[in-house]
Amino acid sequence: MTIPLSQSTDPQAKAALGRLNQLKQQLNLTPSASSKQTVNDMNKERQAAEFNIQALATFWAGGEKAYTMRQNAYNLIKNDPELVVQPPRNFLELERTEFREFTMGQVFRLAKIASELGPEQKDYAYEIGHAIGIYSESFSMRFGVHILLFKNVINMLSNDEQRNYWLPLVEEMRIIGCFAMTELGHSSALRGLETTATYDIDADEFVIDSPTVTSSKFWIGMAGQSATHTVVIAQTIINGKNKGLNWFVVQLRDVKTGELMPNVIAGDIGSKVGHQGLDNGWIQFRKTRIPRSQLLAKWVSLDRDGTFHHAPNPVMMYATLIPERLSLVNGMTLMTTQALTIASRYGVVRRQGAKNQQIMDYQSHYVKLVPAITFMYMIQASFETLDAQFAVLTGGGGIDDEMVYLNHMGDLHAISACLKGLVGWYCSDILETCRRSCGGHAYSAYNAIGHIMNDWGVFTTGGGDNVVLLQQTTKILRFRLEQQLEQDIYPDLKFKSSTHYILNAKSYLEKPSWSLDPEHLNDCLKDFSLITDALYSILVKRLYSIHQAIKEGATENDLLLESVKAGELHCAAFLFEDNAQRFGRVKPHTLDSSVVNIMHRLTGLWGLHVLHTYSDQGYKEGFFTPAHVTGIEKLYLKACKDLRYQIIGLTDAWAYPDFVLKAPIGKYDGDIYEAYFDTILQAPNSTGVPAYHDKYIKPLTERQAK
Repeated sequence: MTIPLSQSTDPQAKAALGRLNQLKQQLNLTPSASSKQTVNDMNKERQAAEFNIQALATFWAGGEKAYTMRQNAYNLIKNDPELVVQPPRNFLELERTEFREFTMGQVFRLAKIASELGPEQKDYAYEIGHAIGIYSESFSMRFGVHILLFKNVINMLSNDEQRNYWLPLVEEMRIIGCFAMTELGHSSALRGLETTATYDIDADEFVIDSPTVTSSKFWIGMAGQSATHTVVIAQTIINGKNKGLNWFVVQLRDVKTGELMPNVIAGDIGSKVGHQGLDNGWIQFRKTRIPRSQLLAKWVSLDRDGTFHHAPNPVMMYATLIPERLSLVNGMTLMTTQALTIASRYGVVRRQGAKNQQIMDYQSHYVKLVPAITFMYMIQASFETLDAQFAVLTGGGGIDDEMVYLNHMGDLHAISACLKGLVGWYCSDILETCRRSCGGHAYSAYNAIGHIMNDWGVFTTGGGDNVVLLQQTTKILRFRLEQQLEQDIYPDLKFKSSTHYILNAKSYLEKPSWSLDPEHLNDCLKDFSLITDALYSILVKRLYSIHQAIKEGATENDLLLESVKAGELHCAAFLFEDNAQRFGRVKPHTLDSSVVNIMHRLTGLWGLHVLHTYSDQGYKEGFFTPAHVTGIEKLYLKACKDLRYQIIGLTDAWAYPDFVLKAPIGKYDGDIYEAYFDTILQAPNSTGVPAYHDKYIKPLTERQAK
């Protein structure tokens, strides 16, 4: 359910309420002792929190102002039928065509609200959009394609004149943009892209062409039905020579009629596993002509006489992939925290077993959920560091210093790539854990976890395949390690790199094993540097082993899985060290002390989780003994148990209203069973004789016995 039917003024909703009450009278349903118990259980769990939940919620949101603004945004959208599906309709039952239209309606409504609020309330308009995106991942993707991908390419790769022309159109949504990178036969393997942009010197125009079926731009969000313009990456042909990949702005549709432009063919790719509200499409360019001025010319340029000026480095053309990955990680965090909230609330009110205990009390339950919740907090806190680093790369919006860009591009590529890979895979496991944690009720579409999992599927490949991204991270780490060990070279950066530990690579390689006695492993929860020392020692040793194997003749493919594991570990270690700096060594005085305390405990648990999960890597290098591995597991399980009664407080701090979660079994007050049954009773055709009775059932049941 979204909002209680009794609060709605919609005639359909009132009629639905009448039907619901009539059905309940016929069924003569009364609350059971179990229903009352669920509310009591939820209250006790909430009271068990050893920290100020409101203060943690404020921290999670990014401060008091951000928290208040988000709650105001939730309150604004929840009763708006153009933004939130109102009963008796259910968001989780929308058909594809209906979903496509509703999602575009959300975009339209947001644009109208933003216009009414005006530029002085730009932050609030953004927060309203963020709230809608949390409610609907399809909206998040649809709006994100325009405002993040399309806008970011123009913002980061245009010259001043181009930016001044295009950005006002984008920001006011007088044009609607998409991001035409992937192709049917090439996905994100950019070197093999087939779309061409050939310069016609006589006409002073580029001719954009899709010469083959496999060169069709494919999976392009917003291209199916709604985008008027796109940014296209294409092989650039000038005077018969390929000058590499560059970005161009191309108009797809007439802004007034919606009809496709001449020599552009595009369509919707149809039904997908998830994101049915997003019109992913395909595009073919049939010698489409655009002015030379629509080559994005921040780092490249083309003179009228055909003289082409290359970028200082080809990687500059891929700058927008970093914010894309970071935005994907943010989206994955929002989806996973919703599933975790639902599973956690169900886990503390559902009782089962010989002693009728809460299922959350089973070790198999809390040991899976507590580290997953912890992971979310590690990512969220570290986004402050990542945002600051990205600001260095972009100079606050426009990349103006070539050397700053080139010196920092590799580092940010490494951390954004492995973060997307680790989050994508671990959160896939978390979602499956949430599904299993809710038993059979997770199979109901009305409890939202299935919907989240369907929307999730794209994230393991969209924005770059996780295997490839993690391998790329490890290649960068190996390059930095080789430079440090053989030439004593490390780049001069304006921020603390995620690879900073490589500066001490020689000392890490000299350590034969973890100096911490297995009998005193508890010390590492008091002194986080003991965990950091172990993680960095293992990482350097593994990277060195891979590097040596390559030098001795092994191929990259021979060591692919080891490289992927090293990339994961690098990311996990970054999250630990970044949070250890905040909550383990330097007291952040601006935060509530109870928030600092719980974040310190979560950071310690994350460190143990990483040691436990990647203990095989330490064992391979002889850094961990069997006693270390056994001791780490024992301490890890204890730390999970110690946080068992903090679960509801931790998930409450994400501050999702019931209408956003959509799941009756995830209700804030714990009164799940009546809400669940009410939802079922409101389902279309949930009672009565089915329309197909006379056609298929009656002919069977009225037959005479032979």
